[in-house]
Amino acid sequence: MSDVLVLNERYKLIKRVGSGGMASVYRAEDLLLGRVVAVKMLHEGLESDEMFVRQFQREAHSAANLSHPNIVTVHDIGRHEHRSYIVMEFIDGRTLKDIVRTHARQGQIIPIKRVLDLIIQVCQGIGYAHRTGLVHCDVKPQNVIVTADDRVKVADFGIARAMSQASMQHSDMVWGTPQYFSPEQAAGETPTPASDVYSIGIIL
Repeated sequence: MSDVLVLNERYKLIKRVGSGGMASVYRAEDLLLGRVVAVKMLHEGLESDEMFVRQFQREAHSAANLSHPNIVTVHDIGRHEHRSYIVMEFIDGRTLKDIVRTHARQGQIIPIKRVLDLIIQVCQGIGYAHRTGLVHCDVKPQNVIVTADDRVKVADFGIARAMSQASMQHSDMVWGTPQYFSPEQAAGETPTPASDVYSIGIIL
């Protein structure tokens, strides 16, 4: 990826700002619209599963239809040199996981008023998605971004849902984050809105 600067003559990668088991995230510039965006590129290992790539594209389209102040907006999806990517709004903030860790290192507890405010915003975003028929499948602190003024944005709807659907095609694969997923997900069953609610409870 180091030699790729512009995706499809439109998205100029500026700096990698994160990486996980599924993808790497880059701060990028949308050359067509002149705005800063976040580009999440799937790792090459996932590209070998054609069923997953198709599922990813379908779920990314579904996520792109979500419009809510507590959900990261999906702007575009595409492929560049056999690599799938998803373009999202760039959120200048920290993950809830980082915030919890910072408080823990300082021997502090997050004030209950702030905890409730953040969780209510998570519920508002997830609840909106549920009403449109979309289940997140991987609600965890790493997927909750908090801005400097404590506005919450839930991320990764398209990828999480696609990975969950792909796992159901492989009996030996269970998708999700063990610390946060529901009992039915652990049993390899189809996640439901209740599964997301369980995960929110664990975060709280």
